[in-house]
Amino acid sequence: MKIKSYCSLFFLLFFLCSFLYSKNFDWGSLNVRSLSKYQVQWSDTPDKNIVSGDSNDQDFYEILGVDAFHKKSGLSFNFLGKYKKDLDGTPEGSIFQDYVDTRANKEEVNILYAYIEKEDIFGKIDFRLGRQYAYSSETVHFDGLYLKLHDFGLKHVNLSLFGGSIVQYYSNLHQDGVGGINLEINPFEKFTFYIDSVFYQKTSYESGIYWMPLDYLKVNAKWSMINSHKRFWDINVEGTCPVTKTLVNFEVYNHYRIRVQDDFLYDYTSTVSDNIGKDIKRFFLGRELGYTDYIISLSQPIPKYEGIALFVRFMKRNIFHNYYEDLYNTDFYSWTTGLSIENFAPLKGTKFNLGFTYWKEQRNKYYEGKSKSFFADLEQEIGEKFEIKGGFFYKTEDVNSLIEGEAAHNYYGAIKYKFSEDKWAQIKYEYETDDYYHEFGLDHINILTISLHYTF
Repeated sequence: MKIKSYCSLFFLLFFLCSFLYSKNFDWGSLNVRSLSKYQVQWSDTPDKNIVSGDSNDQDFYEILGVDAFHKKSGLSFNFLGKYKKDLDGTPEGSIFQDYVDTRANKEEVNILYAYIEKEDIFGKIDFRLGRQYAYSSETVHFDGLYLKLHDFGLKHVNLSLFGGSIVQYYSNLHQDGVGGINLEINPFEKFTFYIDSVFYQKTSYESGIYWMPLDYLKVNAKWSMINSHKRFWDINVEGTCPVTKTLVNFEVYNHYRIRVQDDFLYDYTSTVSDNIGKDIKRFFLGRELGYTDYIISLSQPIPKYEGIALFVRFMKRNIFHNYYEDLYNTDFYSWTTGLSIENFAPLKGTKFNLGFTYWKEQRNKYYEGKSKSFFADLEQEIGEKFEIKGGFFYKTEDVNSLIEGEAAHNYYGAIKYKFSEDKWAQIKYEYETDDYYHEFGLDHINILTISLHYTF
């Protein structure tokens, strides 16, 4: 089916549901949610010898969600779709070019999910049919069937089965079949063991435990394989001191080296080897080597000042030292400290975060990278109708962007007007700059977004 046909169906559904509103009927209930966005981006003029001279871009987005429930049959229908349209014909080679600009008519419709569902068939089976996501050793997007069997064979044993055809938006590959099995065992209260698997060309596995030995102590542990190769293991322990309310979290995460020939990058229709002839300098995952992260974080509420808390986080990364260190792979450590405010009585309707991060790497005896960054985010309600937002991220030295994924400097401000709790409009402005932009002759990028959220 052509994209234009999809668009017609998409908006026909939107307008039909708009007349019905969000109401309860004799037959059941219907809820429709809409988020519309207009976004314009502009910059100073790029270097025409490297990229297109295009210095602005305008796009429109529509996200539509529909939930319906039929009382007599017990069936529910759930839909979520996204439409995007490039409004000004972004030319090839523009810094603003994206997937939509390669499509016919510069527009795209993605049906994220559309399925019917019924719970507790025969008292023990949940059923789902259609386009959906399954969460297993991988997040799988597929058209097909999902079943969950409660107390399968034995009490406290749950089994999930799913299978169908892979959904893939950005390639012309055949829609190959995919399937999976999830097994969950709860031998006693507050303890869960699971093993998940996905079958696609090769098999991926993930197993783990969740255990809460005390009301104030949680333990999570995971081990994962992808395409029959080790991917990672992770141990996370979180505890709260009953007396001081101090929250402490400790984590060790071990990431094995990506095997370029085999791993398919969390997308079942694409592999790194498919792209090896292309420029993947910015394709971070395809360049990751093995490493171990050690992370400890603490959050301390301030006594007598409910709603204020101090936090600190320390992280140390050790790469496997038989690998060469580069911009993507290096030993480093960082620590972050700051404070958060929420529901603090003298500051009614205020949410505020303020923090500082220090980052350091010692790649070799000739090179040492350091950076300091400062960040803040503020949300403030003004009466019952208005809300303002603002914040910034500022880094002194842009040496670790390829690992942290943050632009060197980012500033934003927004104002939101609430027609009601689930109906609002917002206008947001962002300004960002990064050393990476300078490679294309740019200094900065501006982004203005106007959003309208409406629940019918």
